Amino acid sequence: RRGVLVHKLLERLPDLPEAERRAAGERWLARNAAAFDLAERAALLEAALAVIVHPDWAELFSPAGLAEVPIAALVGGHVVAGTIDRLLIEPDRVRIVDFKTARRPPEVAERVPVAIQRQMAAYVAALEATYPGRRIEAALLYTAAPRLLALPDALLAPHKQALRGGE
Repeated sequence: RRGVLVHKLLERLPDLPEAERRAAGERWLARNAAAFDLAERAALLEAALAVIVHPDWAELFSPAGLAEVPIAALVGGHVVAGTIDRLLIEPDRVRIVDFKTARRPPEVAERVPVAIQRQMAAYVAALEATYPGRRIEAALLYTAAPRLLALPDALLAPHKQALRGGE
């Protein structure tokens, strides 16, 4: 439940002026997380706000960044469909970020669970089909830390190849 709440805050708050985010988050949590006490709600809001204002990720949460973007593409005879938590489309690259709420995020990308590696590889492959010629960069944003963990192409390549049928 906590993860869903933080995810929803990360979805809603970046579109608001920075001066209004805290009050809006408090109101939203009062309505949607009434089972949590004030201290728990405050901790959830602080976690979300820390991620949004983190200078290393500012462009992801800028007006150019898109939230909850549905995608669908044909990759190697398979339909890849899903929702990207945060998407930033630039002239030479596309960045995708999936939010994760694990309290103990992996220290390195190689320790990311294989199921998550496969999910992100499928999203990257779908975006490669959609945006040919652009570099696709994938990362996981662990909100509890907060930590942005880039997923190198070499890590995702075997999963993309399997999806494409070993081409």
